[in-house]
Amino acid sequence: MTESKNSELLGQTLRRAGLISFSQIQVALSDQEYNQNLLIGEILALRGWIEQQTADFFADEWQPLTDRLEKYPLGYYLVKSGLLTGEQAYLILEEQKQLWIKFGSIAIIKGLITQDTLNFFLDSIFPGVSSDPPAMGAKSTQQEPEKTEPDSPATEEIDYDDIPWID
Repeated sequence: MTESKNSELLGQTLRRAGLISFSQIQVALSDQEYNQNLLIGEILALRGWIEQQTADFFADEWQPLTDRLEKYPLGYYLVKSGLLTGEQAYLILEEQKQLWIKFGSIAIIKGLITQDTLNFFLDSIFPGVSSDPPAMGAKSTQQEPEKTEPDSPATEEIDYDDIPWID
């Protein structure tokens, strides 16, 4: 692993992503004083606080990926960072087809990532995309249209091809 920027920056990025705490950064920096040949990401991985793949991803690939104009689906970044396996991403996609819930929401429901981690990825990669979908209990900022007949059943069929799907 190479850390293209200083160790504190990697620690701060991991902290903003909800992957480590401030105390863990402090311990890793203290450890680095005694093991100067180890990088912060390596120390965090050796202590079991993150996977080495995650440290490498954020140290080497994160900034270039966020700077790219072409964006990939959220699952791509979560797998690339080691936060999800390819199999977990596939299962989430299959479940998404059945439940109509956003990818990140399913990952949270399954306990694979936290809301803080989802927010970090969405804010960094997809600014302006809501990270609190109604499926996660967040209140919608849009007002619901007034109903003319309360409790009336829907008479129109839903065209599923017209639904804007967000990964």
